[in-house]
Amino acid sequence: MKEILGNTRKLTFLGVMLALTIAFVAITAIPTASASMAWFMFIPTIVTSIVMGPKAGALMGFCAGLTTLLRSVLAPLSPFDVFFINPLVSVLPRIFVGVVPYIVYRLLNAALGKSVNGERISILLAGASGAITNTALVMTALYLVFVKDIVELVGVPFKTLLISIITTSAVTEALIAAILTLPVVLAYKKINR
Repeated sequence: MKEILGNTRKLTFLGVMLALTIAFVAITAIPTASASMAWFMFIPTIVTSIVMGPKAGALMGFCAGLTTLLRSVLAPLSPFDVFFINPLVSVLPRIFVGVVPYIVYRLLNAALGKSVNGERISILLAGASGAITNTALVMTALYLVFVKDIVELVGVPFKTLLISIITTSAVTEALIAAILTLPVVLAYKKINR
């Protein structure tokens, strides 16, 4: 982490990623933009993880989670926001969003790196893994901490809600994360050769 904080270029990159994270989370407070912008809010965390490593990614994930928690407190939009006031739901999963993509990228890049599109495939799948990590850990935290409250709120079994989320927004988020992560990471790598 010292090599990042002592490097002006890397510190600037972290600042830009943090600003984007805050902007994307803040925009979700606008009712008409909340669904579409929610898909973008973890791209900076995923990108930071891949290009700067798991420590910087975890830090960015923590900031994303904290920003989500604050938005839930200061500008709640739905009855579900009350659940995101708990840091086990809003912060902890986001820390892992900043770690898992790095691991996926490194493992896949090591396995596929010599192939024609190995790095691109590694980046795409790492991007998707960040979104999948977010959905999986947030839903797990919601289940472990608030299952009774959620079932009461939505009026359907948690399993039904989970299937609905996985088949709709989770797949879309993973695809968007994969597609958007690729050009950003490639551009960063090209500039920083």
